[in-house]
Amino acid sequence: MTSLICSVFCALLLGLAISSVDTGYAPTWDNCNCYWGAWKPWSTCTKSCGGGYQQRSRSVWKDDVPECDGFEKCASNDMGWDYQACNTHCFNTGTFMKTSDLYGNCVCPTGIQGTCCEQVVTCGTPSTISHGTVTGTNYTYNNQIEYTCSSGYNFTDVSQSVRTCTAQGTWSGSLPRCEYAISCSSNPCKNGATCINMLGGYSCSCGYMWTGKNCEVDIHPPVFSKCPENRTTFVSTMTSNQTWMEPDFHDPHGFEVVVTKNYPVNSFEFPWGVHIIQYFAVKPSNGLSVECTFEMSITPHPCPDISPPLHGLVVCNGWMVDYAQVCKVYCLEGYTLPPDFNRDIIFNCGATGQWIPSFKPQECIEDDGAFGYIDKTRIFPDCVNSTTDIGIQYVSDLKRSALNSLCTDHFESCNERNVRVLCHQQ
Repeated sequence: MTSLICSVFCALLLGLAISSVDTGYAPTWDNCNCYWGAWKPWSTCTKSCGGGYQQRSRSVWKDDVPECDGFEKCASNDMGWDYQACNTHCFNTGTFMKTSDLYGNCVCPTGIQGTCCEQVVTCGTPSTISHGTVTGTNYTYNNQIEYTCSSGYNFTDVSQSVRTCTAQGTWSGSLPRCEYAISCSSNPCKNGATCINMLGGYSCSCGYMWTGKNCEVDIHPPVFSKCPENRTTFVSTMTSNQTWMEPDFHDPHGFEVVVTKNYPVNSFEFPWGVHIIQYFAVKPSNGLSVECTFEMSITPHPCPDISPPLHGLVVCNGWMVDYAQVCKVYCLEGYTLPPDFNRDIIFNCGATGQWIPSFKPQECIEDDGAFGYIDKTRIFPDCVNSTTDIGIQYVSDLKRSALNSLCTDHFESCNERNVRVLCHQQ
């Protein structure tokens, strides 16, 4: 028996692969008595113009036996389809350019647009102008319109009087302006300014520190001198009394200057931190202002770094370091702290900038087992690649120490990723 095998579309539904490499008749074509069915009609073209394509398909007949089951027993799947280009015409002298056997596009001449070059570029209705008129009725590509000023008015730029419709569908150039062509005659400029005749009005050449249409506006802001520089003070107490020289404000034109400030007097007891001191001066006569701003930084004395011991390392907090540094000493694998050193000691440096306790081990000694039990959780194979484990151990030790408030008061910052590991430099 011979059966009708479906086209490539059906073959796809059955999970068969279509490959442009595996083309041609199958070796079993003759054994399965394969032969082609008639081509179906061409499909509707995908485009009405500008280059589309259409397709058709055919089926294959073969013996209805298991060993001949499937389209590929007769031929490769692509032999069941045929394609051709269609509707490649373009309008308005457009040219169809092929990009492949099936695809292409219309290349339109200047002033023509659209997929099929079916549209002539048209500019919008031109804008009107004050004190002038516009003539011209054809708004398509490359046509022109012309503006004319009313009597008594002149163009500010006569080259803008003619505009052309461009290929982009916009009018070339800028919209012209017609201005009143009378020079100043009433001498409107004030404060000794010079009046200059200009098209459309007048211009005043103002004297020093005056502006405005008629040079009537005072533009000089207040001026000041002796604005203090930023200051940093290291202290061992929680606060520090600071005094500073206040800046001097005045106005060269002699107008009133009003000064406001965020500290009532030039002396204050500051806590730790960076404090902004601001003086703001304004002239009520013109609203112009100027300010003097400087920083007063009160901070604990800085702590010197702890030198890591030989064959060891130092781990410190990476948060709140301006106010407290809390560090712990650990040893590398194969070494241990000296027997006379308490392994639970945590070094603390506060506002004084001094470490407590002051004694620090110079080296981790070789661990030969002579000192009995050694806490292996506090010994690390190396300093560079074990930073996560080191940080976890440090945070754990800190939380169990008398200085645990550094974690409890700053729990979001207290974690193994926010520590500083100092390695001994050989």
